[in-house]
Order: sequence, then structure tokens, then C-alpha cells
Amino acid sequence: MKNFFENPEMLTAWPVLVLGLVGLAVASMALLAPATAGGGVKAPAVRHGAHPSPELYVQIGLILAAVTAIEVIVYYFDIQRAVFILILLGLSAVKFALVTMFFMHLKFDSSLFSIAFITGFALAASVFVVVLATLGGNLV
Repeated sequence: MKNFFENPEMLTAWPVLVLGLVGLAVASMALLAPATAGGGVKAPAVRHGAHPSPELYVQIGLILAAVTAIEVIVYYFDIQRAVFILILLGLSAVKFALVTMFFMHLKFDSSLFSIAFITGFALAASVFVVVLATLGGNLV
């Protein structure tokens, strides 16, 4: 037990794992519980355009959790630094794309919003790379 409290990785990993499992249980219960309106009558589903259902949001959340778990697992493998960084950047890009497409609704809105978002992101990433290269971040 002493080793558990002296190991910072264990002190952070277990609470995060427990919180993730509790969040998964709450999300699953919300999907399984029937939505009722008033006296036990099931409420009609309201759909606006082509937006996804709550079930799809839970599926995307599970995919994001799985990708995050893969990121954590990769951390514990002894691989080259360059490969490690490329793997994490790739997995982060997948998570970023899923969050922006579904939770920010860019997949379902006008393509003008997507173009504006991607342009701003590319500009910010370019400035980030230039600043790191200028300050000696060994990026380039």
C-alpha cells in the first residue's frame, strides 16, 4: 500500500479510471431510461435536420475514451521518441476531428463554418510552429 501512495502515476491513474467508469455508467443509464412526459407517456423524439441521435453521441464518446486509453497504453511502451510523438499526434488528431465534427456540429452545419474553423486552426498551428522554432524548441 505504501508503494501505491508514493507512485504519482498510480495516484492519478486510478481516480481518473474510476471517474471515467462512473461517467460511462451514468451515460449508459441515461440511454436506457425511457424518456417520459407527464403521466408516464413516452415523449416523442425531436429531430432538427440531420443532427445525430443521443445514441450516436454516446458511441462517439466511447470511441474517444478508447482512443484516450490507447494513448495512455502507448505511454507505457518503450518506443523511440519520434515514433511516440507521431503516434500521439495522430491519435490526438483523430480525437480532435471527432470532437469538432460531432460535438461542435461542424459535420452538420454549413461548410462555411468548417472552412472558417480549419483556417483559424491552421493559422494558430502555423504561429505555434514558428514560435517554437524561433525560441529553439527543436521542432524544425
